Amino acid sequence: MKAHRDSIAELSALTEALVEEHRAEEARYRSILEGQPVARRRADGLSWAPVNVVRTAYTMGGRPTLEIEADAGQPGAFRSGAAVQLSSNDDKGDAVTFRGIVRSARGLEAEVVLDGHDLPEQATHRVWTLDARFDERSFQEMAKALSEVLNAGTDGKPSRLATLREVLLGYARPEPSEPEPFEHPSLNPSQCAAVGHALTAHEVTTVHGPPGTGKTTTLVQLVKSLVRRGEKVMCAAPSNAAVDLMVERLGAAGLKVARIGHPMRIDPAVVDRSMDRLVEADPDFKQVKAYRRQAEEAVREAEKKFRSFGSDQRTARREAYAEARALRKEANQLEAFLAERALDGAEVVCCTLVGAADRLLRDRRFGTLVLDEAGQALEPAAWIPIRWAHRVVLAGDASQLPPTVKHPAALKAGLGVSLLEKAIARDRNVHLLDTQYRMHADIMAFPNARFYGGKLQAHPSVAAAALGDLQPLTFIDTAGRGWEEERSNPEADTTGRSHASICNPEEAQFTVDRVRELLAAHPQASVGVIAPYRAQVTLLEELLHSDRVAAKGRLSIQTVDGFQGQERDIMVIALTRSNAEGTVGFLSEYRRMNVAMTRARMHLLVIGDSATLGNDSFYAAFTQHCENAGAYRSCWEWA
Repeated sequence: MKAHRDSIAELSALTEALVEEHRAEEARYRSILEGQPVARRRADGLSWAPVNVVRTAYTMGGRPTLEIEADAGQPGAFRSGAAVQLSSNDDKGDAVTFRGIVRSARGLEAEVVLDGHDLPEQATHRVWTLDARFDERSFQEMAKALSEVLNAGTDGKPSRLATLREVLLGYARPEPSEPEPFEHPSLNPSQCAAVGHALTAHEVTTVHGPPGTGKTTTLVQLVKSLVRRGEKVMCAAPSNAAVDLMVERLGAAGLKVARIGHPMRIDPAVVDRSMDRLVEADPDFKQVKAYRRQAEEAVREAEKKFRSFGSDQRTARREAYAEARALRKEANQLEAFLAERALDGAEVVCCTLVGAADRLLRDRRFGTLVLDEAGQALEPAAWIPIRWAHRVVLAGDASQLPPTVKHPAALKAGLGVSLLEKAIARDRNVHLLDTQYRMHADIMAFPNARFYGGKLQAHPSVAAAALGDLQPLTFIDTAGRGWEEERSNPEADTTGRSHASICNPEEAQFTVDRVRELLAAHPQASVGVIAPYRAQVTLLEELLHSDRVAAKGRLSIQTVDGFQGQERDIMVIALTRSNAEGTVGFLSEYRRMNVAMTRARMHLLVIGDSATLGNDSFYAAFTQHCENAGAYRSCWEWA
């Protein structure tokens, strides 16, 4: 009983932290979007107004689509995937509002896919306003999941969710199990051991996959084995990109995969496995299209009579709209039936954590949930798919990117600690993948010692892989050059929050010169450039624009988060910070730096000011490591 009380107390505190995060985000949204006139919102890039609908249609999955043109606003304010709201006032002053997702945008033109299945009546005859939208669905679904987990087993009846809660949170021991002997020619011993334990574990298995250790390869073989045993498997992850990677790899392995999610947020490479495409491939979908075509014809007839004011015309208009609604209802019901049929035929269902709340999944149960990139998942979000599973496999690395938490009070209350981090700390059947296939051994050495207790080894195929005589690891110290950081002008992000970023123009130019040398000396190598601050990334992009064009895809420049899950032959990290106070700020998030340092295959170049960085124990240790390894150089060598 005490364990039960402890788990409830922990989840209650987590619920309060989630509420704080929700309130803070909603308040920020309202203060900027709802508290400002349209002219200010336009200037801040958060609204387009006035907006005209130039064409209506239906896209994949029967979703209504509006092609719009704006008379005023900021080009580029609304990018593909952005959550938006369209609103209009008719002649009577009644508000009409629709929510949707931006499918594509160029200049002040965009295509918006609406939520639901109905087109706005008289859409082309109204004047609209397009606003960025605070999408609170994720908070609602997380809160709902936490409530269900908290209440599981309180009625005195056996509850699988209650068992998973106690085991995952560390208040009950996992039921002992004997690992199944498992061998596969494409897996190493640590990978085979992880699969063997996961196949027989009763509640939870944790697959700890440091960078380059073949976590995805391992999970694919696990899922294949589970499917062969007759299980229905769910694979979920915090981001669409991570889910799409799993879909691609599982599909390539010959499994029948169904991808749950909005088609506008699914990678085009795997969109054929989306529910919309699977439904469209059903022979009976032609009847759905017929219903919708008839509905469109009815709406067009009604629109023709829009400026006719006789009673007969008004009656005909009402009847036409009523017929359209009835036809759409028939189409929606048939489409829902076809979706259920498509899911019945799938061996693996893939979705984001919030996507697991889709109505199609609420009455379905899965033998195993594989939760990939679990280290980046907010714990409340992780509980959404756990509700549908008999057992759980947590896979990821708690030493890489953590969950994103924006409100300090919520972070302090523990919202930033992932379920994976708890599982590793509480030893919930943790299996380390100990062989990495990405990095030269010299590149691996510092992250291995700092984050993984020296337990990683480099596979022989990469341990000594190099680019000619190019040293695998180099740190160039910019101390003494007077290259001081600068604070950029405040900029508004996609949530409307204004913030200042940091750049270092002199360091940026020095970085550009080194990148150009590397591109020229190694014309076949792929090169990535990382800076921790958006302003520095923007500056590097501007300086290297012509080089990126000439490199034809070999050169990419992003923040740390943008390179998560990626790798390059050569990685260049511009640390940016240089100040008299010795402040490192954002660089103190060492897990992000672990991500940055482990993207390189054959050469890692780090550029930074040791006079600033040396005040931080992590960077002081890195500088010392480079000196001991003969990898330290001074920028004065290029003076």
